[in-house]
Amino acid sequence: MPKMSNSPRIAFYRILQNGLLNYRRNFWLSMAATAIMVVTLFFMSSMLILNALTNISLQTIKEKVDISVYFKLETTENVIKQIQRQVELLPEVKSVEFVPRVEAREKFRELHRDEPLLLESLEQFSDEENPFPASFAIRVNDLKDYPRILSLFQEEKLQTFIKKITDKRDIVDRLNAITRGIRNLGASLMAVFGAITVLVMFNTIRLTIYNRREEIEIMRLVGASNWYIRGPFVVEGILYGLAGAIFTGIILYPLLLLMMPKISTFLELPAGQLQYFGLNFWLLLGLQAVTGVLLGVISSVIVIRRYLKI
Repeated sequence: MPKMSNSPRIAFYRILQNGLLNYRRNFWLSMAATAIMVVTLFFMSSMLILNALTNISLQTIKEKVDISVYFKLETTENVIKQIQRQVELLPEVKSVEFVPRVEAREKFRELHRDEPLLLESLEQFSDEENPFPASFAIRVNDLKDYPRILSLFQEEKLQTFIKKITDKRDIVDRLNAITRGIRNLGASLMAVFGAITVLVMFNTIRLTIYNRREEIEIMRLVGASNWYIRGPFVVEGILYGLAGAIFTGIILYPLLLLMMPKISTFLELPAGQLQYFGLNFWLLLGLQAVTGVLLGVISSVIVIRRYLKI
């Protein structure tokens, strides 16, 4: 690769220097543009984290969703065990948990241990009169496999033993709908924030061009290249993006450190699992920088094409 000559190197250095000078000259305008960039990037990052959290929640719920099959009180435990063995042989079935009547009663007592009146009424039933039926909690490898399991228990030969079947897939369907709604709303708001950011930077760079109109005219007269004149304004847009990404990272990092243990506990995840809820912080920071630079370059290019015709 040929060695770069001193002239292009000096020109490149001066373009960077002038871009930084543009950023500093209109300090308060630059701060306003940077602040809008921070808001946009922070919102974008929050939506990515929220999306990761909803995906984790959805996966956790999917793993806990089951079909509860309740047997009639007169169904013997031997019959129930035979049915359990048949169900466990199905390739779609992940696990079958058998809950005997006595255990169902104990679970009810534990669940309502703070309700003495309810427990007192329960004690009126002897072990033989236990009103709680035995049940299965069936989990499958994929939610799509549940109809196959339901159809099995709807067969006539098993219907004589079954009292009730509870299908909890509607919980997942509702969460899926909520997740889609969050994604759609987030995408719409990100587009709005992005447009506002481009507009603010557009006006900021336009004012910079207006303030430097005499310098630009002199550079034209002395034969400066188009890129030498336009370059600093592109650099200015890039600086808005990079500054916005840095400030966003400074705000976001301690918030993630503070929130992660609490949310990991709420979602019953080991501390630190899926770095920052499935998002590597440095990857997230890099994405913020790329997005910020892209918005800055788009703004500067639009301004240059419209107000800096050379």
